[in-house]
Amino acid sequence: MFRRVTNTIMQRRNYHTESCDYTVMPLGLRLLEYSGLWGDPRRKRSFALMLIGTVLLLIVPKIVLGTGSDSFDSIARSTAEFIFCYNNYLMMAIFAVQRKPFEQLIGTVQQLFDKYRLRQNTAAGEYVVYVNRQIMRYSRLYIAVQGVYFLIFNLLPAFVTYHAYFSSNGSTTVQFLLPVESRFFFMDIRHSIMDYTIFSILACPAFLFTAYLTVVKGLVFIGIIVYNTLQYQLVSKSIQELKLLDPGTAQFRSYLTEIVDLHGIATKCTKLLDSVLNLMLLVQFTNTVLMCCLFLFYISKNINTGAVNVLLLFLALTVENLCFSYFGNRISTEVCIRTNFIPS
Repeated sequence: MFRRVTNTIMQRRNYHTESCDYTVMPLGLRLLEYSGLWGDPRRKRSFALMLIGTVLLLIVPKIVLGTGSDSFDSIARSTAEFIFCYNNYLMMAIFAVQRKPFEQLIGTVQQLFDKYRLRQNTAAGEYVVYVNRQIMRYSRLYIAVQGVYFLIFNLLPAFVTYHAYFSSNGSTTVQFLLPVESRFFFMDIRHSIMDYTIFSILACPAFLFTAYLTVVKGLVFIGIIVYNTLQYQLVSKSIQELKLLDPGTAQFRSYLTEIVDLHGIATKCTKLLDSVLNLMLLVQFTNTVLMCCLFLFYISKNINTGAVNVLLLFLALTVENLCFSYFGNRISTEVCIRTNFIPS
C-alpha cells in the first residue's frame, strides 16, 4: 500500500508553492528521483552505474596508485577526501538497499498531510503549511551553499593552476594544484597541462555526482526528521484545541480518540525513522571524527590553496552533523514530552 502511495506522490505533483504546501518533501523527493533512488525501483540501476563510474574515477586511483607523494600531509589530505567520498557513497548505498522503511514513512506522512489538506483553515492545517514552506526555504538555501562549495572546490584549483602555468612562460617548472590528492592512471596530471585538462574534464561529473549525493543526503534525511517532529507538534496543538471542548460531549471523546491515534502514528514513524537512519548516522558521525582529525593535521602543516578544498569537505560534513544533532535533539524533546503526556 505504501509503495502505491509513494509512487503516486511524484505523478500528481506540480511544483508551484501552493500545491506543495501539503506535499511531503517536494524538492527532496524530486532530487532523489533523479538519482534513481525514488519512484520506479528499476531506476536503481542508473544510480548503480553512476556510483560505479564515480568510484572508478575517484576512489580506485587513490587506492591503487596512491597520491604521487610520500609526505604524510599529502596522505592525510587524500585520506580525508576518500572519507568524504565513501561516506556519501556508503550512506546512499545503505539507503538503496533498505528503502522500504523510508517508503512507509513517506507514505504515512503523506496520508497525514492529505487529512490536513481538508482542514486548511484550522491552526494545525496552517502549521503544516508553515513547516513545509520552511523546509522548502531550507532546501533551497542548502542547495545554494553546496553549489558554492562545488564551484570553489572545482574552479579554485584550476584557476590557480592555469594562472601559474601561463605566468611562468615555460621558464620554471610548475606543479599543478589538484582538486583531489591523487594520481590518475597513466597521466601526468601534476606537470602536463594537457593531462591536467583531460583529468579536470573527466573528473568534473564525478565531483558533481558526489556533491549531488551530499545535497540529497542532507535534504532527505534531515527532512524526514523534521516531518516526524512535526507529527508530535501536531499532537501538541490538537491537545490545546481539546482543552477548549466540553469533556462530557461526544465531540470531545471523538477528538481525544483522534489525538491518541495521531500519537500512535507518530510513534510508529519514529520507529521507522530509527530503522532508516541508525546505521547511516553511525557511519556519518564516525567519518566526521576521522575527517576532523585529518583536517586539523593537514592545516597545521599546509596553509595554502589545497587546504581550502580540505576545509570545504570538512565544513560540508560538519554542517550536516550539526543539522542532524539539532533536529535530532528537537525530536527527542518532543518524543519525551508527548510520551509522558499521552499514552500510545
